[in-house]
Amino acid sequence: MDESDPTAGKAGDAPIIRPARAGDFESLGRITAARYGGEPGAHAAALDRFPEGAGEGRSLLLAAEIDGMAVGFGKCRYFARDADAPPDTGPEGWYLAGVVIDERYRRRGIGRRLTTARLEWIAARADAAYYFTNARNAASIALHREFGFEEITRRFALPHATFEGGEGILFGVRFAPRG
Repeated sequence: MDESDPTAGKAGDAPIIRPARAGDFESLGRITAARYGGEPGAHAAALDRFPEGAGEGRSLLLAAEIDGMAVGFGKCRYFARDADAPPDTGPEGWYLAGVVIDERYRRRGIGRRLTTARLEWIAARADAAYYFTNARNAASIALHREFGFEEITRRFALPHATFEGGEGILFGVRFAPRG
């Protein structure tokens, strides 16, 4: 076993899924920069601002923790349509807003666990959840199908949603009635 590798021998470790804390943002900013580019500090600052909607019940940022270290995150947020929104605007409701996992910890089911936790949280508050992705993102589509997501449309608009080099797909899942 390579003791310099922080992931050696840990393939079976289950992450703790919990709300992100201020101490997580530096690590999560580095993980995001490694995945998408940009400055880790800027990503950390954006993640630090994301939970502002949590107090209003409009967002959730979960961290995946292994051995006391945040190794990934998943977000969701509530989207409210403007009264004058174009007809093709996505539906009002809860949207999964992305998962990012440290590359050293990928392929261990962490994304699936973060998705499960976010959907359970949303299901306690709403009858449906949504997410969108590039049509070329086969891995995301396959994962979300496991949770019952079905394609709604490929003709929709949402603020800040872009699909470089591809077509976007809006998906939705309905939950069993709460009771």
